[in-house]
Amino acid sequence: MNNQNMAVLTNIIGAVESGGQIYGNRRYEAYAGPYTNSSKEVTCTLGWAQNYGNEGRKLCRMILDKDPAAFRKADTAGIESKLSVDWVAAKWAPTTAQKNALIAIITTDAGKECQDALFAELMEKYIKSAEEYGVTSVPAQMMWCEIEHLGGLSPTKRIFNRASKPYTPDSIYQSLIQDQNDTSNNNQVGDKKFQSRHQCCVKWIKQYAAEEGVVSVGVTAEDVLNVMRSWLGYNEFNGKYKQIIDLYNSHKPLARGYKVQYDDEWCDTCVSAAAIKAGAVDLIGTECGCEEHIKIFQSKGIWIEDGTITPKPGYIILYNWGDSTQPNDGYSDHIGYVESVSGGKITAIEGNKGGAVARRVITVGNGNIRGYAAPKYAESSAAGSTTPENSGGIYMFGCKTVQNGENGTHVLLVQEILKARGYKGKDGKELTLDRECGTNTIYAIKNYQRDREKVDPGICGGVDGIAGEKTLKDMIAL
Repeated sequence: MNNQNMAVLTNIIGAVESGGQIYGNRRYEAYAGPYTNSSKEVTCTLGWAQNYGNEGRKLCRMILDKDPAAFRKADTAGIESKLSVDWVAAKWAPTTAQKNALIAIITTDAGKECQDALFAELMEKYIKSAEEYGVTSVPAQMMWCEIEHLGGLSPTKRIFNRASKPYTPDSIYQSLIQDQNDTSNNNQVGDKKFQSRHQCCVKWIKQYAAEEGVVSVGVTAEDVLNVMRSWLGYNEFNGKYKQIIDLYNSHKPLARGYKVQYDDEWCDTCVSAAAIKAGAVDLIGTECGCEEHIKIFQSKGIWIEDGTITPKPGYIILYNWGDSTQPNDGYSDHIGYVESVSGGKITAIEGNKGGAVARRVITVGNGNIRGYAAPKYAESSAAGSTTPENSGGIYMFGCKTVQNGENGTHVLLVQEILKARGYKGKDGKELTLDRECGTNTIYAIKNYQRDREKVDPGICGGVDGIAGEKTLKDMIAL
């Protein structure tokens, strides 16, 4: 899931957990005592993401580690002594004084940062669970995260097990509300009391995630390489390589109408699946044949038929591998991503090397290299490349210049960043996430630029109320 969609997921779960079902809202000071949310919640719940029990205890530990002085200043009721106790097993019911201290702790600057960090950690865990279950589309993964955060892994698997495929927010929602047919209890994830929550999630996923979707100009070489690195060791024996094939087959339409089988060669499938996973599919294309990949690269104008040049990280390398058992027949037998180049050696990551995703070292100029695809990734120190030409504006991670009168997703992204960092409109109120760049958004941009220019003159290119290349780059990197 790319950064843009993760921001959407954060806004969704923040809204349904503590934000009054208003997209983008979240309450860092949120607190619920024992049994407030559910008859099964025997201790307290903390923060905007509603961290129950020992997740709340973990949050407090994180805050203590990050800023001990701030924690102890806010801790007026001995909360630190409670961090060695299992809150759930002890059914800890904080006193009023302890409640006030907990709220003071989680709303320190360190507390807010740790709330966000713990949420990101949990989402990474949930997304991994979804992928292991075979859920590969971003909208479906968002629903998985929402359900697992609400009810845990076992109920989530139950919902997805009976949902119709291919998984969509609608098919998952239909599976959720089937819980209402079981009247033996009222604490299932799909019960009536949670229905409006799920409806909001479905609506917002369709409204925001689908529109933002895959923004190829926002994908860096490092994004794609990180996907490949995460798959190192996947092989036919542990069965995990099937996740790659399933991910490839999830992209429609299928290349040449062919659905890859589990016993097929899959180095070429792995290249396409990494592009799908990282959101670079428009740059790289999908294919399950090495020579067919070359045709795609030629049509995109990114193919280099020359094995002697020095490629950059993120390039796709096609080569023959000739030896005593497999003579070099001129046909490209192997394809992978270049990870690094040093001393005349190319380190590539390839699926299907010995039946696994693994690194392979290739000697430059040995006659085996057929050529490279050179995708035009977004700016990245790893790729060393620039934003694609003719992209329709100044783009940085999928976002073009935001100025007076602009409207659209790129404006929404800037509004979300400004709001998350506490910048308000000229009227003194929180920014409305309306996708319209008007007086309040311009006012907030100017204040952001003014603050940043004081710290690092020139970093935003001045204070003009226009989020151009420098301001956008700073916003996203900060």
